[in-house]
Amino acid sequence: MTVPHHDDAGCLGLDLLVGLAAPLWLVAADGLVVWLNDAACDLIDLPARDPRAALRVQADAAARAVLGRCRDTGRPGRTTIAIAVESEAERGVRLDALDVRVTRAPARLSANDAPFLLLEATADRLARQEVARLTEQLVALSYAYPDLRFELRRDGTILDFATASPTELNIPAERFLHGRAQEVLPDPAGARLDAALARLSADEPVVGFEFTLPAPFPNQNDATFEARLVLLMDGDRVLCSVRNVSERVRAEREARQAHARLLDAIESVAEGFVLFDADDRLVLCNQRYRDLFSDCRDALTPGTRFEPLLRATSAHGLYHLSPEETAAWVEERLELHRKGGPPMEVQLSNGRWMRIEERRTSEGGTVGVRTDITDLKHRALELAAARDAAEQANRRKSDYVHHLSHDLRTPLNAVMGFAQILRDEVMGPLTNPRYREAAAQIVTAGDYMLDLINNLLDLARIEAGKMELYEEASHLPHLIDATLTMMGARAEAVGVTLDCDVEDDVPCLYGDPTLIRQMLTNLVGNALKFTPPGGRITVSARRVADGRLCLSVRDTGRGMTAEQIPLALAAFSQAHDRMTTSEAGSGLGLPLTCALLELHGGRLDIDSAPDRGTTVRLTFPADRVGVEERA
Repeated sequence: MTVPHHDDAGCLGLDLLVGLAAPLWLVAADGLVVWLNDAACDLIDLPARDPRAALRVQADAAARAVLGRCRDTGRPGRTTIAIAVESEAERGVRLDALDVRVTRAPARLSANDAPFLLLEATADRLARQEVARLTEQLVALSYAYPDLRFELRRDGTILDFATASPTELNIPAERFLHGRAQEVLPDPAGARLDAALARLSADEPVVGFEFTLPAPFPNQNDATFEARLVLLMDGDRVLCSVRNVSERVRAEREARQAHARLLDAIESVAEGFVLFDADDRLVLCNQRYRDLFSDCRDALTPGTRFEPLLRATSAHGLYHLSPEETAAWVEERLELHRKGGPPMEVQLSNGRWMRIEERRTSEGGTVGVRTDITDLKHRALELAAARDAAEQANRRKSDYVHHLSHDLRTPLNAVMGFAQILRDEVMGPLTNPRYREAAAQIVTAGDYMLDLINNLLDLARIEAGKMELYEEASHLPHLIDATLTMMGARAEAVGVTLDCDVEDDVPCLYGDPTLIRQMLTNLVGNALKFTPPGGRITVSARRVADGRLCLSVRDTGRGMTAEQIPLALAAFSQAHDRMTTSEAGSGLGLPLTCALLELHGGRLDIDSAPDRGTTVRLTFPADRVGVEERA
């Protein structure tokens, strides 16, 4: 019986089924195919066979039961059949197993009251066949790679293997021909493979593991392998691939080590370091950076965007900015972060100063460096103060040099003028008594010049560290008496009284008596300049409670304000304006006295007030008091 083609569909009343995509067969009770559509022809590749061949359905007992039940009861069902060819050239050749849906055909399609069955192949059959075909191709292609590949049963029995380098596992190739892979592979690979096969049996479709084998020869590194197991389509076979990943593992380890070294280097940097990615999210920061922002440590979480972080730290009061300054500063800071620019400096709320530097990375991220410049700021302020002090000292020196030139020229002119008078006998023969007055003026001017020059030289020697002390036990009452005697004539000339107030049991003072007397002379002379007629100057000596000794010179003169006292103690400066006082002086008396006292380890203090006089105290340390002699 020839197979009816779709051209016979009209006579059978099947014209509506011819063009369906689902393969359809009309089957008689004996299993003979009496009609099939185009999709069924394509599925079993009928055009390539003998057109006179007959097709017959072959079914096992279970399939025959389903077919009979459907024919008898009309209840549809599903089963698996095969199509066999019946021709002179090919008899009984099985084409394929087909999953079909079985329904009873309408009575009008049946012959002699024997109902036909309509078989419909499942729609995904072709797709499943294609997937199976491609899977087998992929499996075949996988053997072209250099990995060691096994085809195993579920229990690990080796069905086939392929490898380009069988010696990598240090196993002879003939051992792979028989046995189970768990027994062939060395430990720990065998045990791990056995566990992986068990996981495949637990419905995990793909299983992987790694194992390391010791080096087969000395001076070689251990080898690391990666195994992957895939359950094939039939469910009974397993494809296992083993790849040597030692280079990859070594590269990953070196990359981790390099990353760890980089992080360690970043942590070791003295400055705060921070990195934001191209999306402006925080990637990492070192401990120094976290310390600078310790008050907002919780906000320093990787993934936080820069702008919310900046606004959070600003709102938290991290920066020493007023509310009015904060908004403008934040905008300026965002501009620097987005576009770059010169470093910024900002003061934190804890008083420290921070410099902010930022650079863009090649991938669009931002690298930031935060440097604590508090010490630099302090040194800059100190340098600025020192510069101002030096400039002020230079101005005082300039003023003093100008004054000194006047003070030196005036007595020098007097000396030269009176000397010329004597030389030229301007007032007649030298027997004229007026020449005595000229000679006295020369002596006075010369003494003033000598005193001024000596003070300058002494101060210069002290500043250069060249002043030497010739120390001995000094009897203070004698030094004070000698000083007042020397200054008596001058005091009498200006109408000022000199007094002495020294305790009877005042101890001796170990020091340079010449310099101690010079200090007293400077203080008494300074007091005479600014004490009006009728005033009084008192020199006293007493021992204070902690064992130190205090020499003081107290006057009833014009006194000084609190602002004038530092000027009086500064070299090349005077407390009173030279334009408002008629008193001549070099302005070196108090500075020189202070320097000589420091050589003795003492301290100078001044108590003064306008129109209430001045008291200058020279305090010597206790280890110089009552000492008769030192080795």
